[in-house]
Amino acid sequence: MQNMRKWIALFLTMLLPVLPAAAEEESTMLTGKTATEIVEMMGFGWNLGNTLDATGGNTADVTAQEQSWGNAKITPELMMRVKEAGFDTIRIPVTWYRYTSDDGTYTIREDFLQHVHEVVEWAREADLFVILNVHHEAWINEPNFAADAEKIGEQLTAMWRQIADTFADFDQHVIFEGMNEPRAQGTNYEWSGNAACYAAVNYLNQVFVNTIRKDAKGCNAERCLMIPGYAATSSPAGTAAIALPTVDGEAAANIIVSVHSYDPQTFCLQDTQTTFDPEKDGTKINRVFENIKETFLDRGIPVVMGETGATNTNGNHDERAKWAYCVAQNAQRYGVPIVIWDNGNNQTSGGECHAWIRRAVNPKLRSQATSVVYPQVLDALWEGKNSAAWGSALTEVRAEADESILWANADGLTSQKEWDSSYIQLEAKMEWFADGARTGIRYSGAGTPKIVLDSAEKSVWWILVDAAEIQKNDDGTKTAWFTSEILLAEMRKNGVDTPAQLQNCYVIATNGKITAYRIKVEGMATAQTTYHVNGSAIHQADLPDAPTYPHMTFCGWYTTPDYQPGTEVTGASGASDAWAKMALDMSVIK
Repeated sequence: MQNMRKWIALFLTMLLPVLPAAAEEESTMLTGKTATEIVEMMGFGWNLGNTLDATGGNTADVTAQEQSWGNAKITPELMMRVKEAGFDTIRIPVTWYRYTSDDGTYTIREDFLQHVHEVVEWAREADLFVILNVHHEAWINEPNFAADAEKIGEQLTAMWRQIADTFADFDQHVIFEGMNEPRAQGTNYEWSGNAACYAAVNYLNQVFVNTIRKDAKGCNAERCLMIPGYAATSSPAGTAAIALPTVDGEAAANIIVSVHSYDPQTFCLQDTQTTFDPEKDGTKINRVFENIKETFLDRGIPVVMGETGATNTNGNHDERAKWAYCVAQNAQRYGVPIVIWDNGNNQTSGGECHAWIRRAVNPKLRSQATSVVYPQVLDALWEGKNSAAWGSALTEVRAEADESILWANADGLTSQKEWDSSYIQLEAKMEWFADGARTGIRYSGAGTPKIVLDSAEKSVWWILVDAAEIQKNDDGTKTAWFTSEILLAEMRKNGVDTPAQLQNCYVIATNGKITAYRIKVEGMATAQTTYHVNGSAIHQADLPDAPTYPHMTFCGWYTTPDYQPGTEVTGASGASDAWAKMALDMSVIK
């Protein structure tokens, strides 16, 4: 009998390795956390870019796609190297359509699902938070993006239902990101969008959230869900157009806004700027985070910067280190996790050279013996992170805001070159066009400021406006004044009927450089409310008509973007902003 017990014990021991393991051990499950709490735990992250999101390779082999753009096959050791480098989060972009049926059911091949599941398991074993998404999907990013939103939503529902069920047993360490950079690819407004595109993204975000929450399995009822704006932009106009999804008529819980930022673009995505000026270029980065703060963080809505990075241009590692320090310091101060884009490209030109962690280490070769490709750049990232307290910018005491001041920099911001639309960018406001209003740009320098207006809705991108008057100030600066009459005249001359059709306003320098200090509007109307709805904005004093959108029901106006109880708007409230709460017809989620 004793020998029989030994044989039974040995037999059971042999069985243990082949028994299916739970996605997360119950004793270490992360559960019950809010999105804000999860974001604070995520630290900084790294993108497994140009790998599972690639679009080549023989689909007969589920690992061929991840190697088709030149990167090595994914291994558990890679996940450990990411963790050892100091990252606490990994974003795993995945392109699914090549392993999806084309019979209208959009069935994802089980072997590919299980391979991605295996990769996520490796990341969790390395103690990394995981962001899982749908990435280079041609059926999302197509020219008729806005018009085809309902059709896109059907496939988004079918695919996310399968993904959600497959990964349901992972706890809150795993985050779902509904889309990457949804946009009308191949159009002349691909990266700026328009009101129809903004509305389509909001609709698809709503479809994604309701798909995950409906009949949620495992941990999906409390899983954090990331939603992007149009093209995942971090611009003021694009972020202002994001509508938070609802579930059962109430604001959806555990939502994180996703933004991407490669600023300044001439340094981060092009070879045209090889040096980084912490003062001038740093101001641009700070403005991105300040916009995130004013749009979301001040209202309790957490944000993750899912992509950011700076390309390697002819080995400018010291300059990239300055960029890394600056963006990390800002991210830490504002409480926004950043996820560094790494596509494995270790070249030195072309604008897409974003290698950080070596995909395959070869100890026998000195050039491939270490995990980190450029240690000085990564070291600067951690130095910037450690130089500030998490979220310290959110608790700073500030003076009462003067709404007439649109932009200010006490030290002055100097233009890098003429005709640079990235110099100063603002969201166009109706109030600038009120009768008698005028906009003043206080500046110094040999150049002359001009205002540029654009309208994605009308496909008009460069409405150039000259100042009506240049005023000399006592302190030696000058103020360029732009009257509402001039702004309206130039707008209408270019085929834009109403200021509501404008999207962005840029300040550019001509005839030399300028240093700008402040942009202010005098005579600005204050009685109007900006009603945010369906990706656009309505500026008026009275309540607008109830908005409509296919498969959506209007649930009321709120003075908070997450529709807090007690903030309902029932009449002319005098509030500066109000948001439309919309609910999805759940029959769409099948």
